Amino acid sequence: MKNPELITADDLNIWPDKDARDAQENFPLLIRHLLLNTPGVSAVSARAGNGVSEPGYDGVAQSDGTVSVLPPGSLLFEFGTNKDIGAKATDDYRKRVKQDDAASHVFVFATPRRWRGKEKWLEEHRSKGIFADVCALDADDLEAWLNISSVSRYWISEHLGKQPDDAQTLEHWWNAFHRATQPELPLSMFMAGRESTRDKLRELLAEAPRTIPIQTDWRDDCLAFIYASLAADAEDGLSALDQSVIIVKSSAAWNRIARQLGRSILIPAFDDADKQLALDNGHHVLQIVDREQVALRNPDLQLSRVSRPDVQVLLSDCGVNFQKAGYLAGLARRNMPSFVRTLTRDPAIRRPVWATDANAPMLAALTLVSAWDADNERDRQAIAALVRSDYDTVTSLCQKRSGGNDPVMSQSGSVWRFASFEEAYRCLSSKIMDGVIERWKQMVLDVLCEVNPSYGLNPIEKFAQQLNQPTSQIQYSEELKSGIARSLSMLGSIEGDDAQSRKLTSSTAEVVHRLLSQAVEDDTGRVWNLIAPRLPSLAEAAPQQFVDVVMDNLEQDSSSLLRAFNADSGDLLFGDPWFHPYLLWALEVLAWSEKYFDDAIECLALLAANRVDDKQRGNRPDKSIAAILCGWANFTTVPFGERLTALDSVKRISPAVGWDLLFALWPDYSATITPPATPRFRADWCPLTDAPVLQRDWIAYRHGLVERALTWSHMTPSNLAQLVNHINIGVLPDDRAKIIDHLAKLSSSEEFDDDDRYLVWRALRELATKHSHHKSEWSLPEEEVCRLLDLSDKWRPASPVLRHLYLFNYSPGLLDCALHHDIDDYDQKVETRRQNALGEILAGPQKLDDLEVLASRAVASWLLGQMLADRQELDLWDVVHWVDSPDTKLATVVDGYLYRALRQRGASWLQAVLDDPRLTTAQRAAVLCRVPAESDYWEVVARNQADEDAYWQTAEMRVLPPNHMQYAIERLVACGRAWDAIDSVSLSIRSAKQDGVTTDLTADVLIGLLHVACTQESVKISSLSYEVGQVLDHIVELKADQVDVARLELLLYPLLGHYRESTTLNRILATEAGLFVKLMEVAHRNETMLGLDRSASFRRAMSVLNGWRGCPGMTADGKFDAAVMQQWVETARKGLAAVELSDIGDYEIGGLLANSPEDENGTWPLPAVCTLIDEVRSENVDEGFIAGMCRGLMSSVRGVYDGGQQEREHAQRYRTWSKQIRSTSRHTARLLGKAAERYEEQAGREDEQALARQDEL
Repeated sequence: MKNPELITADDLNIWPDKDARDAQENFPLLIRHLLLNTPGVSAVSARAGNGVSEPGYDGVAQSDGTVSVLPPGSLLFEFGTNKDIGAKATDDYRKRVKQDDAASHVFVFATPRRWRGKEKWLEEHRSKGIFADVCALDADDLEAWLNISSVSRYWISEHLGKQPDDAQTLEHWWNAFHRATQPELPLSMFMAGRESTRDKLRELLAEAPRTIPIQTDWRDDCLAFIYASLAADAEDGLSALDQSVIIVKSSAAWNRIARQLGRSILIPAFDDADKQLALDNGHHVLQIVDREQVALRNPDLQLSRVSRPDVQVLLSDCGVNFQKAGYLAGLARRNMPSFVRTLTRDPAIRRPVWATDANAPMLAALTLVSAWDADNERDRQAIAALVRSDYDTVTSLCQKRSGGNDPVMSQSGSVWRFASFEEAYRCLSSKIMDGVIERWKQMVLDVLCEVNPSYGLNPIEKFAQQLNQPTSQIQYSEELKSGIARSLSMLGSIEGDDAQSRKLTSSTAEVVHRLLSQAVEDDTGRVWNLIAPRLPSLAEAAPQQFVDVVMDNLEQDSSSLLRAFNADSGDLLFGDPWFHPYLLWALEVLAWSEKYFDDAIECLALLAANRVDDKQRGNRPDKSIAAILCGWANFTTVPFGERLTALDSVKRISPAVGWDLLFALWPDYSATITPPATPRFRADWCPLTDAPVLQRDWIAYRHGLVERALTWSHMTPSNLAQLVNHINIGVLPDDRAKIIDHLAKLSSSEEFDDDDRYLVWRALRELATKHSHHKSEWSLPEEEVCRLLDLSDKWRPASPVLRHLYLFNYSPGLLDCALHHDIDDYDQKVETRRQNALGEILAGPQKLDDLEVLASRAVASWLLGQMLADRQELDLWDVVHWVDSPDTKLATVVDGYLYRALRQRGASWLQAVLDDPRLTTAQRAAVLCRVPAESDYWEVVARNQADEDAYWQTAEMRVLPPNHMQYAIERLVACGRAWDAIDSVSLSIRSAKQDGVTTDLTADVLIGLLHVACTQESVKISSLSYEVGQVLDHIVELKADQVDVARLELLLYPLLGHYRESTTLNRILATEAGLFVKLMEVAHRNETMLGLDRSASFRRAMSVLNGWRGCPGMTADGKFDAAVMQQWVETARKGLAAVELSDIGDYEIGGLLANSPEDENGTWPLPAVCTLIDEVRSENVDEGFIAGMCRGLMSSVRGVYDGGQQEREHAQRYRTWSKQIRSTSRHTARLLGKAAERYEEQAGREDEQALARQDEL
């Protein structure tokens, strides 16, 4: 009796009539399936889909005649689904007879239809003897072929709409599985982080048929992984596979399929399948093993959990909101069945088993806290009190429910949390008892309002408290607090139909109200500080109560909320936590809702208008509003029109904030924005998938912004300048014309003074200049640039100072000359126009007043001062009084003037100025500060002892005269300016080398300078590391004694840092064991050195010892001398023993030996080092050697989910070296093995931490 769930010849016959296109595309695929799964057939190629229209044969194969359906030989296939089968077959035959080697091939014509004239057609064409044979396959032949190829029969049966119960193709299973969710699950999601397992599966399937066990947490996850692994990285299914994959559900179907010869992949979905029968007939068997039910010692494949970051990216690519994608990715990792249930559209699979057993009431109570730290005693007490049971019972339940293929609980380190507590609550909320609710309400208040004993203390007091009163610290864990907050937001968000759910929702609102009331009533701000991190959750839990409290507080002149918001934490390490970002995030959450949108925007606007300073880092209320009202992305469910209305509301509250916000929202294609905080549980506020911005909405939004820019009141000149700067940024041509017309109309208004007009004119001019010099996609059309230039003329200020002010920027824009076209021409024109501008200003009736305005507003103040020094119509007395002004720009102009004048006019001019009685004390100091470092100027200054003293105490020295550098150093040092001398000497050395001149510097002078500098203080010290290194290098070039250089490197070691290696010191350390012993004495005994006190000596010695990465025996030429190393170690150990530092000394020596070099072949350690370690046989040397090898464990840089891969690479390197030296130095080889073990242990810990981070909520 035929199986009605499988297709027959009748089904094949009517296929082309029911769906001609499908038959045309997929009939070749059926033949391909059959050929690939038929014994004795090889070299298969068959086109399908769009490939059927390509020229050439429809298919080729080689048959050995094993099955009677196909003749032996080289088979050339042509396919036809037409009604006139004979005509199609004849036409294909005629096209193929022309080839030269037709006699060596078999022509095969295949059709899904029944062919009445088949035998006659075959007789006629065989008689021609052109091909080796002619064969035809119609519906009845294909049914016979399918009877011996069950896997192909199941595939085509599913394709044609049949639903076989006893088996199904993996492709058919996948299509049903991934389409049951919204969004549909991407195929690559099930390979995320499993690429090595995929590769191993493919390798095993390429071998001889065998049973491949795959151990997994969930069968469906494994099936999806298998499908993804075998689909050849293609999202279009298994059509390109050489093997069919069948899930077999009954022993009868198994026996029927497995006994047929083939090379399919069979997956038994029942127990006790006869796997050997399948293997004997050429099939692979994939055995999916439940990890919880069967513990295999060494399964071929262990299916790990998916990678959280990879899944997050994949879900985001599917349109899921990125923050929600992060949560869902964590859920997929913790509990794949729960993840699928969360996204499923099939309610029949939503209820898990754990929701119905006897322990459900306790689990239900735990959903009210969602997470806690099992190592925290207060957490354990709180949990036990909540469930009215001992904590051991809770632990037992959690352990029981954290296993299996559908765990409800998840443990990461000491933290227990629900795998998906939203799902757990939905399934268990009806089982939460009234007594539990009452205990939970009190628990929330106790835990979230737990007193912070360090609140209000200054940083020093907090540090002292942490050292002296560790028990005074916060007692409940952060996990419990954040878990309770999450539960609050969930309970307030999920509205159930039953009475218990409604009671939980009302209880949540009550608790939130009590928390906020306590915060409002506490004038100290302590409670706001305690609940700050929970504010986003509280807002989602009880939005109306939250809005009412915040709005009421913001409408008061002074409230605890405003004080907390404007408080300055000050100290990032020890200050109280910032409050303001949490309040902003809470309001951002509310703004997703249409109901609370207006209130949230009003609150944010009030906060922006009342912000007292700019001390708040990162988060700002105005930035929050800009993100919410953004027009090119949807960060709220509110329509675009209402967002623009909200912008109007902000402007009514604060015109300044409104205008700034308008331009922050202006369309700028280079702008970036930080998405606002999203609600966690209110799907009606924030949909799972981000809604796209429609083009019509985006255009209307941009029109709306322009309309407001042209109609709003309270527009200031700076607003007009901003509008000009935004003319070309994302503005449509019609709107740009409106803006230009609006500005033209305003240009005739008398309400703008000259300064106002300058702001707009400058903006117009800069914009026109920029676009006139560039002809690219982003630049404005030439006619619009001309309109801007005409418009700028209408706004031109009357003042010549304001008209020319732009020239005194560092790179002023010129309309007729672009900087990037011809820099020399540009520089010449800028210089000429600057001189002409100064000429016009200085020719005016109020030239000195105008000049002072120019000097106070010019950007290039120093340059302006130098230009003024070149003007004949000015002298020093016209400008020197600016020194007395509090305006630093004016003083900078005078500095520039003096710098140029002193160098151009010489020492005689300096003498005249200093002798002039008009010179005030402050002006005299300014002049002396700018006197050049040259001998003839020094002679002038030396005429007056007070001037000379002031000069050497204050003058800014740069390059010193080469033949008077010793004199300058002597004078500067005498004035306590040794560090200034080092700065100048470093620059002067470089200058002398560039000019090819010699200096009067000697090694002794420079050595003395550095020693003296170490005794003087200066604010410049920390910034002179490079300069000190330059001076040291020059001392080395002057052939100074190496001991002197090493002493300086030791003395200046903290300053040199990473800027210069202490090469001389390190070289001596590597060859002179006595210095090493001395440093060890200073570090570990009450010794001093270099005249430093005990504390400084200790720090210096420790810095050198810890910073030296050299090895004993390294000579001056960079080579390793084994004899020197041997002697160094012997001397050092004797010296250390004499001062009773043998143990720590041996440890340090071992660490230094770990710095020894490799040989030319990359082998390490060198034989001499191995011999030394083997001979010494000191436990301390061994341990120091291991510690030196494991120095890489002290610090590393890795991604948050990377795990211990870099440690495993270190371990492998040491194991390789250990193997290389084992035959000659077994002891040292064991030490390398121990180092490898430590790296491997750390790799395991890093893996665990990475996995724990992936499991976090």
